[in-house]
Amino acid sequence: MLAVGDPIPDATVWTTPRESATLRELAADGAILLLFYLFDWSSTCTNEVVQLGERGEELRAAGVRPYAISRDSPWTHVAWTQALDVEIPLLSDWNGDATRGFGVAFDYRGLKDVSSRSVFLIDRDGVVRAAWAYDVPSLANLDEVLAAARAL
Repeated sequence: MLAVGDPIPDATVWTTPRESATLRELAADGAILLLFYLFDWSSTCTNEVVQLGERGEELRAAGVRPYAISRDSPWTHVAWTQALDVEIPLLSDWNGDATRGFGVAFDYRGLKDVSSRSVFLIDRDGVVRAAWAYDVPSLANLDEVLAAARAL
């Protein structure tokens, strides 16, 4: 897993079903938060993305743009954000470049290179400024993440 001070990989992700960007391009516009989660539509991940959506305004006020990212397709992300009614952008790491590049890939119940539950704060230069890893059934501690975002 990438640590504080590490540069992020120049992985390409899908921002919509027809548009992609590199993570470095996203970070170049200002600090970002990447919350890696396992799967769309799973109960724990649903709770986590809803909570991130609820804290999105606080994160943006701290100068950090929040994103959630998984290996699910960009089309699944569209349906899931509509069902959840959240405005947090979901990034599709369909090819797994970000998941492997951040060192958060693991095998889950026979599925290879699933994104493990983790959070990274990244500055505009594409450098990790804070990082957390969580167990599969745990939710990210967004109070801790927000405090670190405010300290950037």
